[in-house]
Amino acid sequence: MSGRRKHERFAPVQPWEGELRVLRDVIVHEAGPSEIVAVAHVPGVIGEVMMVDLAGGGYVASARVRVVESRPVILEGQVRHRVRLAVVDGNVRAELDEVAMRAH
Repeated sequence: MSGRRKHERFAPVQPWEGELRVLRDVIVHEAGPSEIVAVAHVPGVIGEVMMVDLAGGGYVASARVRVVESRPVILEGQVRHRVRLAVVDGNVRAELDEVAMRAH
């Protein structure tokens, strides 16, 4: 296997800034004007800020949220995590209603 240890390695002089997107599917149980309750396969990290995209009917509503609570639950015999998310920017309920109106 060539190129493992003998070849020069690249290291930037100045550190790069970037963004990491990890996409995970969740099931949204409730969405209010300022809160979303979702069930996920992984626990949420309290205080973490992230973007949530709610998709349906070919439209997407996005919200910037912060994890407020995360607790394990049993669904269909498997451990899942109920994650409560506070909407940081905007009104997710109004955006969802707008998406629903465009779909009809």
